Amino acid sequence: MIKKALASLVLLLMVVAGVVFAVKYNSTAGGSNGKLHVVTSYYPLYDFARNVGKDKVTVSNMTPAGSEPHDYEPPAKALADAQKAPVFVYNGGHLEPWTSGFLHDYKHIAVKASSGITVLPAEAQNNAADTVQDPHFWLDPVLAQKIVDAIRDGLSKADPANKAYYTKNASEYKAQLAALDNEFRSGLSRCQLRTIVSSHNAFSYLGKRYNLDIVSIAGLSPEEEPSAAKLAELSRLVKDKGIRYVFFESLVSPRLADTIASETGAQTLVFDPIEGLSNADQKQGKNYLSVQRENLRHLRTALACQ
Repeated sequence: MIKKALASLVLLLMVVAGVVFAVKYNSTAGGSNGKLHVVTSYYPLYDFARNVGKDKVTVSNMTPAGSEPHDYEPPAKALADAQKAPVFVYNGGHLEPWTSGFLHDYKHIAVKASSGITVLPAEAQNNAADTVQDPHFWLDPVLAQKIVDAIRDGLSKADPANKAYYTKNASEYKAQLAALDNEFRSGLSRCQLRTIVSSHNAFSYLGKRYNLDIVSIAGLSPEEEPSAAKLAELSRLVKDKGIRYVFFESLVSPRLADTIASETGAQTLVFDPIEGLSNADQKQGKNYLSVQRENLRHLRTALACQ
C-alpha cells in the first residue's frame, strides 16, 4: 500500500510539474495557441517575421501602426509583455532609442537585424560634429534578404523542431525580395535624372544600391529642422539640376518638401520608408513588397525613367 501511495504521489507530482511547465511555456511563447511568440520593434521586421514564421508564430509589433519609430517609446506594460517573448527582433542600427534599455533585461533570443550588414555612417545635421549610424538598411531589397536570414536563424534557434519550415519560408520570401531587386535594377537603369531630394535622410542604402544621388532636407530623424542656408542650397540644387519632384514621407509633415517645391516650381511625391505602415494600408493588403513597388513607380516618375 505504501509503495502504491508513493507511486501515485510521484505520478501526481509529475502531472503537476508538466502542467506548470506548459502554462509557463505558453505564457512565454505566445499563449494557449502553442505558437512561437515573436516581438518586433517596427513594421518591416514584423512583416519579415510573419513571412518566415507564417502559421507557426504569433508576431507582435511594438511600434503601433502609423507611428514613427525614431522617437516612439512603448508603454511599460508593452515592454514587460515583450520581455516574456522567446524571440525579439530589432534594428541594431540605433533606430529605436528604447531597445538598449530593453535588451539589458531581456533573457531570450534577440535577433539583431543589422547582423552581417555594413551600417553606413551619416553625418548629423545642425553642425553636429559626431557621426551617427544610418539605420535604414531594410529599404535595400538585397540587405532585406540578410535580415530575413537573421530572423530565420532566430526562429530556428527558439523552435528547432520547425527549423526546416522556417528555412523553406525564408527561401521563398528571399526569392520575392530578389525579384524586387531585379525590378529596381531594371526600372532605374535608364533615367534622365539620378538625383532625388527627400524630406528625410532614409534612402542612402537604396541610393547606393541603384546608383542614385540622395539629398535630404532633414537628417536621420524626421523631426530635424534644416537651417535657412540649407533650404536655400537645396532650392538652388533643384533648379540647377532640373529636378521636377521633391519627396516627402507618409508619416511626416510635407511642410519642408512643400517649401522647396513652392520655391522652385517642382511638385511633391510620396516616398514611403515603410517604418510604420498604417492600419488602413494594412487592411488594404499593403506590405513591404507592395509599398516598395509604389516607391519604385514614384522614383521612375521623378527621375523621368524610360
